[in-house]
Amino acid sequence: MRHATSILTIKNKRILIDPMLSDAGVLSPVPFTRNYRRNPLTPLPVPLHVFEDVDAILLTHRHFDHWDKKAISILDKNIPVFCQPNDQASIQSSGFLKAIPVHHSLEWGGIQIKRITGQHATGISGKLLGPVSGFIFNAIEEGSIYIVGDCIYTTAIEAVFRKYNPDIAVLNTGEAQMIWGTTITMTREDVARIARLSPRTKLLAVHLNTINHCRLSQNQLTEYIKEQHLEGSVWIPKDGEVISF
Repeated sequence: MRHATSILTIKNKRILIDPMLSDAGVLSPVPFTRNYRRNPLTPLPVPLHVFEDVDAILLTHRHFDHWDKKAISILDKNIPVFCQPNDQASIQSSGFLKAIPVHHSLEWGGIQIKRITGQHATGISGKLLGPVSGFIFNAIEEGSIYIVGDCIYTTAIEAVFRKYNPDIAVLNTGEAQMIWGTTITMTREDVARIARLSPRTKLLAVHLNTINHCRLSQNQLTEYIKEQHLEGSVWIPKDGEVISF
C-alpha cells in the first residue's frame, strides 16, 4: 500500500502487514534525523474501508511508521495480530483481543508462520531502536514469503536466505538514517547482495518515499537495479499496486 504497509493474500487469507494509515503530514518527523518534514510524505493510495476486509494483522515491530494511532483506532479489535513476544502486552492494551506472539513458529489456517529475529541497527542505535523481527509465511501449495521487516543486512539474515530459500521476500529498503550517520534499514547494495545470494527468490523492495529519514527513493533504486542488471529479480511496487506471483 505504502511504506511497509501491504496486504498479503495467501491460502485465501488477507493479512495486513505493518499498518500505518495516517493521512499525509499528520505525523511528526522521525526524531534525531536530518530534516523536519512531517510524515507520511505521501498519501494513502486507497480508502480506509479497504482495511476492513482483512483476516489478520502482522506487526513486525511497534515503531509509528509500522503501527500508528490511526491504525490502532480503526482496525478490527477481534482479528488476530501476530507479533513479537515483547509487543503482545502493548497491543492488548490498545484493545486488540487476539494478540498472538510468535515465539518460534506456529500454524494458522494452513499457513506456517515462523519468526526470524532481526537487528534494526548496530551498536547503541540498535539498543535504542529496540527489537525487530521478520516472519516467514509458508503454505505448501503456494510457497513461502519472507517479510524481512526493518532488519539490516547481517550474516544472520544471510543464513536465513541460505537455509529457507524463500520464493518471495519483502525487503524494507530506503536507506533510513539517523542524524549521527547510522543506517537502520537495508541499502541498495544490500538488495543487490540478496538478489545474488538467493537468485530464485523474487524480491519486493518497499519502505520508500514515505518517511522523512529515508534517503533512497523508488526512482533511485529503480536506476540502481537497472545498472546491476537485476530487473528480473527485484520488483519495486508503486503505492497501491497489486502484484501477483
